[in-house]
Amino acid sequence: MEQITDFLYRYKNYNFAIGPTTAEYIDSLQSFDIRNSDIFLVTYPKSGTTWVQQIIISIFELDGSLTKYPNNFEQMPWLEYKVDPQDYALRPSLRLFASHLTPVLMPPGLKDKKAKF
Repeated sequence: MEQITDFLYRYKNYNFAIGPTTAEYIDSLQSFDIRNSDIFLVTYPKSGTTWVQQIIISIFELDGSLTKYPNNFEQMPWLEYKVDPQDYALRPSLRLFASHLTPVLMPPGLKDKKAKF
């Protein structure tokens, strides 16, 4: 991990914000257990991610699937920023995740499962 500014570090040739994630956590995503019912919103930064995130959350709230979580960040957490110490494996299915990670850094299980993204 190489710090490039007061707010950014570079890891595996990608830039991350200092604080909400660590190199160890990014590496741990390689063993992240993907479920067939998982839904991933994977986008480029500044491409309307929050807007689409709200649409997806609204669809599943109407279905009654997301009544447990009080806000958008908890309903559809960012995969690369584990701010809450909650273990994602304990979340009931239907799990929603948002991410700006590139395919190289995403969990490799996405290729083998039927998760939607």
